[in-house]
Amino acid sequence: MIIDGDCHIGAQPDGFTIGAGELVRLLDENQVDRAIVWPMAAYEREFTADNAAIRASAARHPDRLIPFGGVNPRLGVDRALDEVKRCQDWDFRGIKLNGARDGYFIDDPRLSLPIANALAEAGMILALHCGSNDFERTHPFRVQKIARRFPRLPVWMVHMGGVGRPDEHMHEAAIEVAASEPNILLIASEAHPRHILKAVETIGAHRVCYASDTPFQFMHVMLAMMRALLRDLSNAERDLIMGDNLKDALML
Repeated sequence: MIIDGDCHIGAQPDGFTIGAGELVRLLDENQVDRAIVWPMAAYEREFTADNAAIRASAARHPDRLIPFGGVNPRLGVDRALDEVKRCQDWDFRGIKLNGARDGYFIDDPRLSLPIANALAEAGMILALHCGSNDFERTHPFRVQKIARRFPRLPVWMVHMGGVGRPDEHMHEAAIEVAASEPNILLIASEAHPRHILKAVETIGAHRVCYASDTPFQFMHVMLAMMRALLRDLSNAERDLIMGDNLKDALML
């Protein structure tokens, strides 16, 4: 089974869009079984409409799309918590926070930690953008603080320090943090290939997941890169990275 750990549905202010039908077409074209889907960049928009669109898309394609929501606590923590509850009622698997896009430190005790606490209590997953496009706000050591505070909360480190111009030191920190916190799973979209392999060698294939970051990256290109990168691993290790880790994490 192949599961893409990072895909988006929705619209951006500049008109860059992708819908559920187009995403499923890409999955079919590339022989990918399922995809994690969360909202595209919402900036200062409320997430309610974006999350509702994901709910509708997952309902139309229940065997292909795995719904995650998004919130922006800078627009109001209480409103964000209400949206988390709504996503829980809709059977979403988790929530993604993006401090780089929305302008806050991902371990902010007033903004982020109430969201993390709500997800831990709900038995949901917290996905965190961790990228060199905002070194300070999304650094892996901030992910570590959250993972340690909520040891039973599954925390997904999306990009493991990549995005845009991957930073070697952020990748190193991402691997170090994941090695120390067993509740962290590395989602390797836009991560540097050398550091993806280093993560596998350091913490094991069972902690690293394939992801494309569609539509920001080309799914077929990311698949080809990952398959070439993993060619010297065992079949079992490749299966873990390409889908079985997410299958287990989501209890599919």
